[in-house]
Amino acid sequence: MSTAAKSISSDQMAARAEAKSRVNVLLAVMLLSVFMTVANIFIVNVATPSLQRGLHSSFSGVQFVITGYTLAYAVALIIGGRLGDRFGRKRILAYGVAGFTITSLMSGFSYGVNMLILFRILQGLCAAMIAPQVLALIQINYVPEKRGAVFGLYGAAQGLAASTGQIIGGLLLHWNPLGLEWRTVFFFSVPFGIIILAMLPFIAESKSAVKAKLDWIGALSVAIGLLMMVFPLVQGQKEGWPLWLDVCLILSLPVLAFFVWHERRVAQGGSIPFMNVDLFKQKVFTVGMVIVFLLLCSQAAFFLVAAYFLQMGIGFTALQAGLVILPMGMGYFLASLFSSKAVTKYGAHVLTFGAVLSVIGFLSLALTVHATGVAFQGYESIPALLILGIGQGAIAAPLTNTVLAKIRSSDVGSASGILTTGMQVAFALGIALIGVIFLNAMRFHADTVSGEVAQQLRQHLSTIVHADAPNEMLVHQFRGCYTDFVRANDSGALPASCEITSELPEIQNAFKSSINSANAQNYTDAFELCLYVLSLISAGLLLLVKSLAKGIRMTEPDGK
Repeated sequence: MSTAAKSISSDQMAARAEAKSRVNVLLAVMLLSVFMTVANIFIVNVATPSLQRGLHSSFSGVQFVITGYTLAYAVALIIGGRLGDRFGRKRILAYGVAGFTITSLMSGFSYGVNMLILFRILQGLCAAMIAPQVLALIQINYVPEKRGAVFGLYGAAQGLAASTGQIIGGLLLHWNPLGLEWRTVFFFSVPFGIIILAMLPFIAESKSAVKAKLDWIGALSVAIGLLMMVFPLVQGQKEGWPLWLDVCLILSLPVLAFFVWHERRVAQGGSIPFMNVDLFKQKVFTVGMVIVFLLLCSQAAFFLVAAYFLQMGIGFTALQAGLVILPMGMGYFLASLFSSKAVTKYGAHVLTFGAVLSVIGFLSLALTVHATGVAFQGYESIPALLILGIGQGAIAAPLTNTVLAKIRSSDVGSASGILTTGMQVAFALGIALIGVIFLNAMRFHADTVSGEVAQQLRQHLSTIVHADAPNEMLVHQFRGCYTDFVRANDSGALPASCEITSELPEIQNAFKSSINSANAQNYTDAFELCLYVLSLISAGLLLLVKSLAKGIRMTEPDGK
């Protein structure tokens, strides 16, 4: 072989190696970005009690640290997707990651809850610039034959972040490096952001071929409409649904209707709308979005009530609660890795299989909780949670590719924004609806539960004080105390009716122990009810999966 031929061969090999390296860097950037933004939600969730103590804040104030992030994330996602189409996905991703890193750092340095809320809202806006670019980059950079596998890794990264986020948060609070306490949960994201920014120069830029001005009227109207819808759903239960929140929620409908009318008018005029609402004319996209919505609703609802049940009911630490949920995350992770390939071979049966397993998982967990009651230890739920995780992962991983499969490249950013916005709105709605069911169930059963525990308290008091009148007064006070405790807006503090006058340590301990016992029973009953509700939602996914299968050929992910 001549020297020239060898040189050409070496150049070709070097070019291939460089191309492969760029693809690997691109994949690493996307997966790390997904992990960072999703894990952040769950890491911060477990730190709520520590935040409340460290910032000397009310329980309600700390709650908005979480909901403020979710709300900002939801209302800005579509804008983030369209900005990527217009100005370049790599550029907007870089801005989003840089902003997320800076706001993570500033959140950790916050000295008051209001300051922290501000940085969390800004952090949510930055996350909204990241998520749509990741989905768009997958669509642009991978051929249909490989796209399913990449979406499987995307779903696996989400599942890994959700399952390990709570454990990471619990470990950070347990280790308490440098005595930083709750601040470490925000600093955790900083090194991830720095690593992603260091890799971004090695990936290629991409943007929509169609150059058009951003439809700011559409952008503002959808942002305002979603804000008016999501904010009441997130805050309504906490605020007690005042009239102004009801009005805000109702008025969101005409605002969003105006947005749809405006977008169609822009499209008919030959201009580029902010969001192509005609995407919803495609059956695959519309039905897929409904499935995504219900799936995320059930997931968000489950994580919320599970955290309340395990930590506030059973009395587990944040780390213990995260370890209990870990089998679900493991199942989700494994299913995400293999389900996309399985769809190519077995078609719609994979999604049906996932929906069936989700129903079985929720029902099995409900029966497990019913059988163990307040003696729940955690290990009993491993089989049910593993089944549930596999079922949820089998639906979620191939679903993203299915929803975006037939979208034109010029609409990828818009469709990705709609998809991820739907996820966040579903997250907020799932929390709002399950919160109503969970808290109302607790309030409804408070009197019954306190009556059952009161019998035990009466017997215990009789061994301490041999006088019926004082004991009956304490029992009567306990029943009123527990009812007030459950119905209080601030579930982190005992109401004044729970303060007893007796100075005997034995009586004080018996009183507090009775509150804990009633709480454990009430949280257990409410959690069980919620699991049955979630199993019904999962059963509804079966019908939608069948409808989705009619609109696509599942053996060809590109829809051709």
